[in-house]
Amino acid sequence: MSSESSFEAPTLEALNQLLPAYSFDAFIAQGGMGAVYKARQIALDRDVAVKVLPRELGDDPDFRQSFETEAKAMGRLNHPNLIGVYDFGAIDGMLYIVMEYVNGKSLYHSAYNLAVDPEQAAAIVKGICDGLAHAHDNGVIHRDIKPANILLNEKVVPKIGDFGLARPHWAEGPGLIMGTPGYTAPEIYDNPEHCDRRTDIFAVGVILYELLTGQKSEEDSPPPSSVVHCDKRLDAIWRLATDPNPERRYETVDQMAHDLEAWANKLGETTTLRTMQRPPGRMQPVPIAHTAPRRRAPAPVVHRKKKGGTDWALLQHILIGAVVIGALAFLWNKIAEAKREHEKPPAPKEEAQKPGTPPVAPKPGTAPAKPEATPAPAAPPKAEEAPKEEEPAAPPAEESEPASGE
Repeated sequence: MSSESSFEAPTLEALNQLLPAYSFDAFIAQGGMGAVYKARQIALDRDVAVKVLPRELGDDPDFRQSFETEAKAMGRLNHPNLIGVYDFGAIDGMLYIVMEYVNGKSLYHSAYNLAVDPEQAAAIVKGICDGLAHAHDNGVIHRDIKPANILLNEKVVPKIGDFGLARPHWAEGPGLIMGTPGYTAPEIYDNPEHCDRRTDIFAVGVILYELLTGQKSEEDSPPPSSVVHCDKRLDAIWRLATDPNPERRYETVDQMAHDLEAWANKLGETTTLRTMQRPPGRMQPVPIAHTAPRRRAPAPVVHRKKKGGTDWALLQHILIGAVVIGALAFLWNKIAEAKREHEKPPAPKEEAQKPGTPPVAPKPGTAPAKPEATPAPAAPPKAEEAPKEEEPAAPPAEESEPASGE
């Protein structure tokens, strides 16, 4: 039976008793090579991650010695792209290691089956290269570079952990295959004991391909540019890192980091992983169950300006501008015209002379006003004329009474 099936992770209460210098807060994850917890280092008042290994590994003297050697070597490293190692030891027959706590997720869980924006993918891989270069310069070879061993913090900065500290004891001897299938360099299958810097470089090249395309590279995999139409210069970097012949690969991971930096544009700080599309073709099996098939996101459409010809978009903007200017000019004229009408003095009103009243005589000493050239008024009706001074006529006799005395 393997340790993966037989390992039983200790409880938080048990660890608080076994390691009183730490206050264990939460269980993070468990695998065949151990369990990881979040704890608080009481003396320094800081969060840490504590990894506890199965008893089977602690019972192996060779592994125990290798574990202590690797832990001490990692403890001397200090780099922003490496997870720091603070302490190690053994409790109740179980080896443990205290590491820097990274508030984030692994690269595996963040970008599984997703194509990452090429600039950000190059920046992440360059960070991995920088961390590995620091380790290589101090004589430490990782031997198991893969997305699950790389954490992304809040600013999407990669931090490498698990530097070969969990090699199973049953894997010692001839036939040992270090690493994870798909990320292991071809020469390791022929010579399992041959691990050097180029072994880690091969795995980093595989990660670059996986971030660019969302697929793990294989022997007959097409270049990234033919899958997601990224820059072909990234194809050359990937090929040079994953060449089957280690003699033709990058000699150092610094060279790969330099090529990525020379290609990539400067990327500012960010807090999210910018993914693009789920690429077509082969897809790796999803490690968790899904109730519905995952749909492919549509490919991004890039509009390129055609050379020559009529720029219809510019012409459309010019026409719209002309219409707007004409409408504004018309509106301005209307406003000005209304303002002029409002400011014009009103015409004097003529007082109509009442019928039957004599005209007003001018004051003495003033010239009479000239009559306006207007049509002569109509003659007033006769009934309106002043009566002549005549003797009043005798009233007519009443018809009803006849004249008497005649």
